[in-house]
Amino acid sequence: MNSKFQAKIVSWSIAGEEVCASAARISTTQGDALELFEKAQGNPKNQDLIGKVLRSGHRSVIEHAVFSIALQNVSVYVEQYFIECRLASFTVKSRRYVDFSGFGYYIPPALEGPALADYGGYMDGLFSAYQELLELDIPKEDARFLLPYAFCSNFYCTLNARELVRLIQSIRSGRSESVPELLDIARQLAEQLTELFPALTEELTEPGQAAPPSFAPLYREKPVWVTEDEAGAAELLAGPAAPGRLLERAYRLAHPGTDNPLSPESLTGALRPRELEQLSYTFVLSDLSLAGITHLVRHRMQSVIIPPIQSVDHSRFILPETIRNNSAALAIYQTALTEANRLGRALCENPVLRPYSCYFAVSGNVLDVMTTLNARELMLITRLRTCIRAQWEIRHIATGMLHLLREHYPALFRYFGPSCYLTGQCPEGNMSCGRQTEMAALFGGDSL
Repeated sequence: MNSKFQAKIVSWSIAGEEVCASAARISTTQGDALELFEKAQGNPKNQDLIGKVLRSGHRSVIEHAVFSIALQNVSVYVEQYFIECRLASFTVKSRRYVDFSGFGYYIPPALEGPALADYGGYMDGLFSAYQELLELDIPKEDARFLLPYAFCSNFYCTLNARELVRLIQSIRSGRSESVPELLDIARQLAEQLTELFPALTEELTEPGQAAPPSFAPLYREKPVWVTEDEAGAAELLAGPAAPGRLLERAYRLAHPGTDNPLSPESLTGALRPRELEQLSYTFVLSDLSLAGITHLVRHRMQSVIIPPIQSVDHSRFILPETIRNNSAALAIYQTALTEANRLGRALCENPVLRPYSCYFAVSGNVLDVMTTLNARELMLITRLRTCIRAQWEIRHIATGMLHLLREHYPALFRYFGPSCYLTGQCPEGNMSCGRQTEMAALFGGDSL
C-alpha cells in the first residue's frame, strides 16, 4: 500500500522578502524601522540586497521569513530526520492515540518484481501483527513498537527561511543523501521556496555529487529483548562543578542590589528563571526506542546527538510490560519481530534492497542518545514527563534523569517533579490520575 508523499509549503509570512530586505538595511541605513519597511515595498533592489548580504555570510536576515510545511504520507524516517532540526516547530500525529493499521507505508518507486514483493511482504507482516495486538486490547503506545520505519506519517513543520535552506542542504549532502524519498522532498521544497522567495535561489544551488555515506545493516542471529527497566537508562556525563556558586552568581546579576538570599525553590515558580539556564547537564540515554526518541526530541531547547537510523541494531527490540504479561500478545510480538529479524537480514543481502535498510527498522528498535540541556529545560521536561499520564518510556527516562540530578545538586532539584508536585495543582483536568497525594509523597521523599 502506498500514497503519494508530498511536502507542501502551505503558509508563509506576509511580505517576507520586504521584511528581510528591511532587516538587511536597518544597520547601515538612515531611517526608523517602519520607514525602511515602507521603502522596501515593491523595491526592485530587495533581491540583490538580500543576495549580497547572504554572500557576505550574514544569514540572520532571512530568519524573518517563516514557512509552514504540511508533510503528507511521508515515511516516519522522514519525520525523524525533520524533527532533529532544533530551530523548527512540529506537530505530529500521535502513535499513542491514533490507530495506524490503515495508514500504509512508503514504497520506494524504483522497486519492482521480486524485490518489491519481498519489501511488501516484510511490511505487511509487521502491520498484520500490529493489528492483532490492537485486537487484544494492547495499548496503541505499545503496539506501535511493531511499526516499521516505512509507515506513513503526517505532520506540520514551521521554520524560518535560514533553517529551511539548511535543512534542504543537509538532506542533499548529509548522511541521508542516498535516500530517494528525502531527496525528492528536498527537491519539492527547493522548487517552492525558489518561487516564493527568489532571493534564495543561489542558496539552494545543488551541491556536487559526493560519495554517499555507507552503513552496514546490523543483524544478529537471534533477537535481543530489552525490558522496560532496561530501556532508556540515564547516565549523567557532565554537570557544573559548583552549581550552587554558579546559581548564586547568576541570581545576583539578575537581581542587582538585592539583599535577599537565593532560594532555589523560588526559581521553580519564577516567570523568567534565566538563572537556571546557566546550569548545563549532559546525559547519555541507553537503549531508547526509536518511538521514545520522538518524545525526547520534541523538547527543542537541547543539543541532542542521535545516531543515523541506518546504524541501528535491527535485532534489539524493546519489550513492554503490557505485552510481556499477555501470553497471546507476547507470542504475536516475538514471532513477528523474530521473523522481521530473519527476513530483514535476508533482504539486506539483496543489493537492490540494501539501500532501503532504514525502512526495515521498527519503532521498537533501540539506540543510545546523548543530550545536553540546561536546568530550565530540565524543569519543563520533568514537569511534563514524570507525570503518571506521560508515556511510560519517557517517564522512566525523565525520572531517571531527575534521580541523578538530585544526587548532583539536591538543593535545587529536590523541587523538580511533575506539575502536581511542583505547583500543587494538576493541569490534566478530567484526565487527572487522582494520585496527587501519592505523587507528592514519592517526589518529596528520598526513594525517587
